[in-house]
Amino acid sequence: MKMSYLPALLTFMLMPAAPLTAEAADHADSTHAANDPIADLADFYAFVDPPCVASGGSGCEADPIELIVALTLNPAASAADQFSEDVVYHFYFENDAGIKNQVDCSFSADQVVSCAGFGSLSAEAPVGQVGVNGDMRVYAGLRDDPMFFDLPAFEAFQQIGIAAYDGTGVDSLAGANVLAIVIGIKITAMPAGATVDHNLNKIWAASERIGGAGINGGITGSWYNPEQNGQGWVVEVVDSGAAEPSFLSFFYGYDNDGGQLWLITGASVIDGNTAVADVYLTSGTGFGGDYDPGSFVLGDVVGNVLFEFDDCDSGTVTFTSANTALLADFSNDIQRISNIAGLDCSLLAGGQVDRAGRPFISGFIPEDMRDAYNANSNPDSWVAAYRDTLLAGFQAFALADGNPAWNGFYTAEQWADIFADDRVQIDIKKAQSVDYLSIELSQLVPQDWNDSAGRALDYDVHETFWNVMITSFDPFIDDGLTGNDLPFLSGFPFLAEPH
Repeated sequence: MKMSYLPALLTFMLMPAAPLTAEAADHADSTHAANDPIADLADFYAFVDPPCVASGGSGCEADPIELIVALTLNPAASAADQFSEDVVYHFYFENDAGIKNQVDCSFSADQVVSCAGFGSLSAEAPVGQVGVNGDMRVYAGLRDDPMFFDLPAFEAFQQIGIAAYDGTGVDSLAGANVLAIVIGIKITAMPAGATVDHNLNKIWAASERIGGAGINGGITGSWYNPEQNGQGWVVEVVDSGAAEPSFLSFFYGYDNDGGQLWLITGASVIDGNTAVADVYLTSGTGFGGDYDPGSFVLGDVVGNVLFEFDDCDSGTVTFTSANTALLADFSNDIQRISNIAGLDCSLLAGGQVDRAGRPFISGFIPEDMRDAYNANSNPDSWVAAYRDTLLAGFQAFALADGNPAWNGFYTAEQWADIFADDRVQIDIKKAQSVDYLSIELSQLVPQDWNDSAGRALDYDVHETFWNVMITSFDPFIDDGLTGNDLPFLSGFPFLAEPH
């Protein structure tokens, strides 16, 4: 979770012999995503319109008309927040016939959203309004956060297990807003599935920063390693008149003989959040008015320095010496000491910043893997890359009820195989909408299903996930929540009005 109002979840990790952790969907995330709120994805939803909630298929004979996909972002958004023309949002679709499609949504500087995909479908609208064009419609704007989740019970669950869920329920996300993008696509405009009875789609979404990324002037300031107080770097990002800014750095410290040492860099190459440059040792004579400009000597290159910034307050500097007898190689973590008053820093990562599929799954990925997880845009690689990590997390997670045995539906290995492919599954041939994971549970039997599944706005995905993974609904874990804090709309864009 990335929300400022859920800070406690930022420290959780799900690994064996580590504190139990999970996330309310995807509201807290990696360093790069959390540092870029407009690209920081919260939740992804996929459901059919109109739905049918009659059990057993009774009254659900008619096919649905439209597929709705909704993406929420910028957790804890306010009315002052706007979409950025530097970020594109992608929605990816693959059906059971192996046909792949995508819809891309971008924003203009004057806050008009434009979405296009599936060959010739497109729609646009000013933010806050609905745009309709043929078989597609779109909405983008500020909405109530549709996710509902009990944070206090979740935190207590780590100490006392399922007894933490006493049926009372507190919606920790009540009153929160998000920015949202909602797209409607007519079912008849989508490619046919593999069979007459089913058209199973796997869907996910991602944010991609296409501009405004990398080192900028806000990184300017003094930096040091606290364990080596007394030496450090001053870095500056300056406008040199070229197309790209220049990165300068100055080292103040001491040589091996205890003499004061001042190093400067030459022309630096900026690449995203890194900068690399040659390092020079200078010399001269005189102080103040006695300084002799003619005595200044810019010496030979004494090494090379690489700055890698994790965010606006931390990073790593690596010095590679040209003569280790003169100056030794070293690498230090560095922290910011000072910055320039009135100069905001926004150290942003280019490329795919975040991705969203099923709720909770990214919470089982350790912090040091999360940036790579979010940036991985190839679903074909996901199972091989993350299956074992998820398995370890699920096994640790299952112990939270105090029972060392795995009690969830099916095995942790089976769930790791399924959840590593972190895409929402929805059958767009089915109007009946019962619950989250109903298709996955049918696949494990295996048996046929009569449910669109996906992720509807009113699904209590937290409660379902807890019961499936922990107790197999015996005993039933009741999170005490009956729905969102505000009523969802009956029509497009379906998400409740913002607070």
